[in-house]
Amino acid sequence: MNWNLHMNKNQWVSVCSELVYKYDRDRMMCISLAPIEKRELLLAILAFNHEISIIPELVSEPLLGEIRIQWWTDSIISIYKGEKPEHPVALGLSAAIQTCGLSKCLFDHFLVNRSFDLKRSRPATLDDLEIYARGTSGALHELMAEVLVDKPNKKVRNAASNAGTAWALVGLLRAIPFHESQGRSYLPSNMNSDAGIVAVAKAAERCIYEARSVRQHVPYSLLPVMLPITLVEYNLRKLIRCGYDPEVFNLRGPGVGRLLSFYWKALRKRY
Repeated sequence: MNWNLHMNKNQWVSVCSELVYKYDRDRMMCISLAPIEKRELLLAILAFNHEISIIPELVSEPLLGEIRIQWWTDSIISIYKGEKPEHPVALGLSAAIQTCGLSKCLFDHFLVNRSFDLKRSRPATLDDLEIYARGTSGALHELMAEVLVDKPNKKVRNAASNAGTAWALVGLLRAIPFHESQGRSYLPSNMNSDAGIVAVAKAAERCIYEARSVRQHVPYSLLPVMLPITLVEYNLRKLIRCGYDPEVFNLRGPGVGRLLSFYWKALRKRY
């Protein structure tokens, strides 16, 4: 697609908003609590995540996927050199990078770990899966923390990273039926499926605990990045009630309790 070389801010914000609303609505609900000028930059980061996450579904072989990831790698390098990108999502990233001084190493880490999606092989162990989840969604949430908090300290970074890691782990559990339909699986290869699902759920619970253990050190401004924990916890409880069966989980609707829990935490300014 040929994008308008003179695309203005309203246009890239509109493109990013549409993508996130369609494919990442839960986290869009969370970042709606951020100030408008910050929210637009967060939308660009989440839209970037979507652009990368769908690559395995768009290509017929890994090499073609690597080419797409390399395009994004080169685009980010160009942004840090001060060049103006032509792609609307990249233009939004450029605004976030220039405004907030986002860490390039987090983008690099994210893209390197996303390459695993193209291999269509299972992670060898639970530790390998956690490394992947932390390197992808964990890095993404840390980037969003840099938008919301000026020079976040280690505790803030760890809290954001744990929130993103928990999000990824539970998201992968929910997506098991979809991934199976594509011949993919993210469950550790050294476990059978049932044991792997339980182990991944327990790992997500640990991430939630670690994120909450430093809650007193996390500023309120970070709440839009941390509130996904509330939704993750709801999904974990639902998965347990379904006997750790993702098929049953996905057959049941989200329920009113999910939103009530979210808004209760948001009103109390807690996660």
